[in-house]
Amino acid sequence: MRGLPRLGTWTIHRRIVVMTAVTLGLALALGVAAFALSLDRILYAASQDAARGKASQVAESIRTRRSTPTEAVEATVSRGAIIQVLDPSGAVVTSSEVSLRDRPIARPASPRGTVDQFQSASLPGEVGEPHAVVTEAVSDSAGTAYTVAVAVPLEVESDTVKTATVLLSVGSLLMWVLIVVMVSRGVRRALAPVESIRADVDRITQVRGVGRVTQPRTDDEIARLARTMNHMLDRLARADAATRRFVSDASHELRSPIATIRASMEIDPGRAPGAREDRDAVVLAETLRMQRLVDDLLTLAKADDRAPLVRADADLDELVVAEVRRLRTTGAVEVRAEIEPVRVTGDVARLAQLVRNLVDNACRYARSTVALSVVGDGAEGVVRVDNDGPPIPPEHRRAVFDRFTRLDESRARDAGGSGLGLAIVASIAEAHGGRVTALETDDGWCRFEVRLPRQQPPRPPAEPAPPG
Repeated sequence: MRGLPRLGTWTIHRRIVVMTAVTLGLALALGVAAFALSLDRILYAASQDAARGKASQVAESIRTRRSTPTEAVEATVSRGAIIQVLDPSGAVVTSSEVSLRDRPIARPASPRGTVDQFQSASLPGEVGEPHAVVTEAVSDSAGTAYTVAVAVPLEVESDTVKTATVLLSVGSLLMWVLIVVMVSRGVRRALAPVESIRADVDRITQVRGVGRVTQPRTDDEIARLARTMNHMLDRLARADAATRRFVSDASHELRSPIATIRASMEIDPGRAPGAREDRDAVVLAETLRMQRLVDDLLTLAKADDRAPLVRADADLDELVVAEVRRLRTTGAVEVRAEIEPVRVTGDVARLAQLVRNLVDNACRYARSTVALSVVGDGAEGVVRVDNDGPPIPPEHRRAVFDRFTRLDESRARDAGGSGLGLAIVASIAEAHGGRVTALETDDGWCRFEVRLPRQQPPRPPAEPAPPG
């Protein structure tokens, strides 16, 4: 079947119009055929009823009135019908048509009282003209058997069926054309907003800019599609802006240590005592800074890709105790701790990184003291990390968890921060079904609070009811 286009390559407009035209054409054709057949059967039944009535009239005259067959036929108004009386041998006794007195139009009926009816395509002397034929067996008062045969011509009925069928076919054809044209225009008009949406999206794609598609004023499926497309374009625009900002910030963060390393390598330390050691220390520090930044970027990339967590039983109290020991070993700040046992289910390494990032952030901004606590609050385990530095302003408490967000640029850079620590905390908490918020304590300290779903202890088995 080469040369015939596949249905899948057609446009929606073409598919709808063609399917409508084919379906409607078949329905109209079947309707015309059913109408013609029904009309033909109705007219044929009416002709048979007329023939049966005349046959009964003649038979009744022969049976009750003691009329001769000829008298009975002559007394019946034929109105175009052919009436004959046949003897048991099939010979014509009398006929309403003189030309058919020697040619019977039917066979004798038997037994007595039997009425037969059928349609004959032609009769002797009536070539090509169909008739509805009825035969009825009857006996006169002397007991002589006869067959009354009546044939009603169907030419008028046939012409009526043909004329009605032609008129109905022409009307159906005109209606088919009208409906197909209306469907074509309706589909084209209905799909016009879709084409407008496609053109708008293509324009936005080509210019790689921010834009919106034209939304119809209706409240139908296409209008809902346009609203969905606009929401998607808005999300893509925000994602594109965030990606560009992320790349710009990451490039800036990497440029600084790279420039420092390059400058250190290009400057000749000379022979001053300790110069080479100082240069090596600077290079090592900046290299470690780049490594931390790359590690943070990889962590966030895994979070964006929804990397699976290695879930196991995790004791939040043990993770926080480890950080308390580390801080007290360094002696950089005073450490306060209030810890109670709390167990959750999650990735132990990720949770340890969450606690470490919160603690490092607290140490970076603390004046002298950091306070850590772990408590159970119903179905949640709560980790709080406080420092006596200034709290996060309320208007920035959400933005502080965005990537590369710094509320104090110089202090963050001097302390070695990259602006990714709290973003990592937020992504790890979210991956575990929890949340992190920036708060302020009653003493005016800065607080970060993490809430994670707590592991519920197994329920003890129900005690059996006492007997009786």
